[in-house]
Amino acid sequence: MKAAFLAKQDEFVVSDLPDPAVEGWAVVRTKAAGVCGTELHILDGMIEPPHFPFVMGHEAAGVVVSTPTGSSVKPGDRVAIYNMIGCGKCQWCRSGNEQVCLDPVGQLGFTLDGTFSDLIAIPAENLISLPEQVSFADAALLSCGGMTAVHAIRLGNVSLGDTVVVNGVGGVGLMAIQVAFAAGARVIAIADSAEKAALASDAGAFHVVVLDDEGYAAVPTKVKEATGGVGATHFIELVGTSASMLAGIRSLARHGAFVSIGYTKEEFAFHPIELILSEIRILSSVAASRRDLEAAIRLCADGRLTTVIDTRYALADVEVALDRLRARQVSGRNVLVWE
Repeated sequence: MKAAFLAKQDEFVVSDLPDPAVEGWAVVRTKAAGVCGTELHILDGMIEPPHFPFVMGHEAAGVVVSTPTGSSVKPGDRVAIYNMIGCGKCQWCRSGNEQVCLDPVGQLGFTLDGTFSDLIAIPAENLISLPEQVSFADAALLSCGGMTAVHAIRLGNVSLGDTVVVNGVGGVGLMAIQVAFAAGARVIAIADSAEKAALASDAGAFHVVVLDDEGYAAVPTKVKEATGGVGATHFIELVGTSASMLAGIRSLARHGAFVSIGYTKEEFAFHPIELILSEIRILSSVAASRRDLEAAIRLCADGRLTTVIDTRYALADVEVALDRLRARQVSGRNVLVWE
């Protein structure tokens, strides 16, 4: 099969690898795979690959090729792939929180070979049937950005009438805006360009703060102005810099919730009094559970969650997709597609 992989840490290639074969697992022929910022973290060494060669990518959808006996999915089925493979035995897996499994088998594109390949091996239990109205490209992006957005909004207990700030108008941010809107919240987006501000408005944001020369230092004041001086009930943090995280804390109302998703190499430093006087909660959100992906697919099928695709690329052109992502030239998400 063709695959895009790290042959070693500084050598990324698209070439042939043996077809995957894991006893007891299904095999899916890839139809679409999203290109996420996490791939840049792996290329830059922030996330260390478990082995070489290492196939990158962690979000995909396709058509089932083969399954073990007794599987509920069958060859020919259209499926999305849930990329976290839990142990299935710990209290977290049994409660539907596979994303924090105590002893996971692994995660595609992180500790196991990923989705930038013609074929993907995965347990049949990780395959989610797709309604006909959900395309493979949409399903691939829902299998990371969509489910991550659903999980963060659920984790923060966003509800009717809340005011949610979504910081970062990329692939996940645009979906977080839509999911928060679907939950009944008023959404304020923070964008770094007029183009992204327009995307945020189209996704459902009632107000957009466009960063200027003051950067994140001005964000708390602008959020307070947009909320009658009260502040936001939730701040969904997708950028992960020291400045953006501190701005998030300072943008919250009493009893507000800071929900951290994005990350960089930068640290988060603040005086505890910033939290104590307002009884602010800090929550961290990692990926999502299988039920979050199922919810994202349902929302998409119902027309309440759409993906914003910048460009579709063939696997052979994956480096172009990654270079444009690094240069911050992507509005929404890039996606690899197989004919």
